[in-house]
Amino acid sequence: MEQIIFICTGNTCRSPMAEGLFRAHNGEEKTGLTAASAGLYTENGLPASANAAAAAGERGADISAHRSQQLTAEMAENAKYLVCMTGSHYDRLCELFPDCADKIFTLLPEDISDPFGGDLATYRRSAAEIDKGVQAIIKNLSR
Repeated sequence: MEQIIFICTGNTCRSPMAEGLFRAHNGEEKTGLTAASAGLYTENGLPASANAAAAAGERGADISAHRSQQLTAEMAENAKYLVCMTGSHYDRLCELFPDCADKIFTLLPEDISDPFGGDLATYRRSAAEIDKGVQAIIKNLSR
């Protein structure tokens, strides 16, 4: 099955929430795409932040088992879509993987705010932004 990978910086907040919300809205079934997430600057194996798990959970997405992973060239090449949380993530991906530029997108036209280190209310705001973008992607890619 083809893959959609949600990309952020550390793969402990925004992109895991996007991956979880995509699944929670039955995005895999509706689009035929397997959801994953990765970070541009992270180490492998970190859990999702507690507030990201709580905010996503309030929207029906269980990301408690998530572990971070660094985006690799192989992952980028094999994905059908690479969905970034910000314009700077988009720019960096296009720089790192110019051959993948036609499958790199931002989740929304505006940047998804980075909740890292914030309180639960901050994470809830990010989760709401992400949820809006994820639902639009599912609608646009549904078979």
